[in-house]
Amino acid sequence: MKLKKRHMTDLFFSLSLFGVFSVCSFMLILIGVQIYRSSASQLSSTYSTRTALSYTAEKIRQHDRENGVSLTEINGETALVTKEQIGEETYVTYIYPEDNHLCELSVKEGTAVSAELGEKILEVNNFCITEKGNGFLEISASDNDGTPVSLLIHLRSEAHSIRQ
Repeated sequence: MKLKKRHMTDLFFSLSLFGVFSVCSFMLILIGVQIYRSSASQLSSTYSTRTALSYTAEKIRQHDRENGVSLTEINGETALVTKEQIGEETYVTYIYPEDNHLCELSVKEGTAVSAELGEKILEVNNFCITEKGNGFLEISASDNDGTPVSLLIHLRSEAHSIRQ
C-alpha cells in the first residue's frame, strides 16, 4: 500500500511540473507574439516615411553639382528640382508631395508641369523640403503615428540660395 501511495505522489509531481512548464511555455510564446506584432507595426509605420526621405536624399546627392538641384513650388507645395543633361537635351525631375504621397515627374526642360501629372511613389504624410541656408536642405515627413522624422543634407556644390 505504501508503494502505491508513493507512486501516486511521483505521478502527481511529474504532472504538476509538466503543467507549470506548459503554462510558462505558452506565456513565453504569447509575449513573443506581442513583441513581434509591436515591432512589425512600428516598422510598417515608419517604412514609407524613411524610404521617402532616403529616396529624396539620394536624388539630391546624385545631382549635387552646379545648377543641378533647386527648389520651386508646384500647387503651393515646395518641390525639389533636379536637372540632368542627356545629349543635347536637359531633363528636369520634380519631387513633391501631393495628396499624402511623394510624387515624381520627369519632363524635358521648358515643359509646363502640373502636380497631377506626377507618378505617385510612396505614401507619406506632411512631406516637406525646406532650405535652411548655407547650402543645407531639411527633408521632413511624419510617419503613420504622426511622429516627425527629418533629415538634414548639405549641398557640396553650392553655398548660396537654391530657391528658383
